[in-house]
Amino acid sequence: MGIPLKYALTAIIAAAVAVACLGTLLWLSADPVGAHGGGFQLTRPAVAGPYELLLGTIPDPPIVGEAILILQIADPDTGARVLNAQVDAILASSDGPAPTIPFGPDSYDPTLYEANATLDAEGPWTFTINVSGADGGGSATFDYEVKSASPIAGIITLATLLALLTILSLSMRAFLKQRGGGQRRRRKS
Repeated sequence: MGIPLKYALTAIIAAAVAVACLGTLLWLSADPVGAHGGGFQLTRPAVAGPYELLLGTIPDPPIVGEAILILQIADPDTGARVLNAQVDAILASSDGPAPTIPFGPDSYDPTLYEANATLDAEGPWTFTINVSGADGGGSATFDYEVKSASPIAGIITLATLLALLTILSLSMRAFLKQRGGGQRRRRKS
């Protein structure tokens, strides 16, 4: 004889939950730029006067809307990070330059600099970073392609949520059906 239906249904539900959890974990771990303080990457090197700069954005690549710029300034001879520099950025799109944005100390790592920016249009952008410190000053230019946000992440999140709700409702249905099955039987007199 085969496996009873209630055990087969339980096995199918357990497998579906495992697949949904694994898929969610893989999806969440696929993007290393998810969280400030540990997930950003400084991917754009440049030289500004006597300094080496590394710039990163959150999100990376930048999309239309709010963005965080993270900057590392280092001495090219020693590799030591430069503290207490005056840093600002001019972000320019094809529509023209935006107001100057000041950088401040990063909220998680005081050896980095951080600025909040609003990118209001798609297309090519030029980020000009101006640095002034004890060893002098300089500027560097970084080119980015700003794109629209993709709805894929929201669609995947919604599909995962619906799948988990479906699995939960099927599990509850099976549980209630099994539990209530003995109470619905009528006794023959």
